[in-house]
Amino acid sequence: MKYHFILACQDYFVKQRESAEVRKHRRVQRDTVAEETIAPRVKALGRHIARCQRKRKPVHIPALNVAELGQLLRSLEIKRAYA
Repeated sequence: MKYHFILACQDYFVKQRESAEVRKHRRVQRDTVAEETIAPRVKALGRHIARCQRKRKPVHIPALNVAELGQLLRSLEIKRAYA
């Protein structure tokens, strides 16, 4: 319950700037990953996830680094399993 208290009383705990304008993070636009550059292991994992999703079965996704995760998401887009 203490988490709700901290969220509700943010002005008390966090020092606010008086004349601060809102800063927004800029999104870095990256090129889409080409299908040829996706590693075969990641493609196979994407096919496995898509197959399990069609059968409505749970699937274990192993720990991936950021590059492999991006390739996995792109392979799922190519398979049209997830948009």
